[in-house]
Amino acid sequence: AFVWLIVVLSIGAVGLLLMMIRENAVSRVAALFYLVPAVTALIAWALFDETLSPIQGVGMAVVTIAVMLATRPAATQPAAAQR
Repeated sequence: AFVWLIVVLSIGAVGLLLMMIRENAVSRVAALFYLVPAVTALIAWALFDETLSPIQGVGMAVVTIAVMLATRPAATQPAAAQR
């Protein structure tokens, strides 16, 4: 567990974070932080038999939709609108 915390969570996650920031994806990186509690709850449900209430499911759905909207690629404008 100690090796997992050091290698994967500390070095790997921070390295991935810095790589995404370097690629000018700062807003996408910030949006992904909102998924951490939902994913943690799902992992606890799957591994430790935690119970999830319906309101938690609704909250997870809202957060997931919001992150999808925030991280979607920007729409390109038609050529006529660019003039």
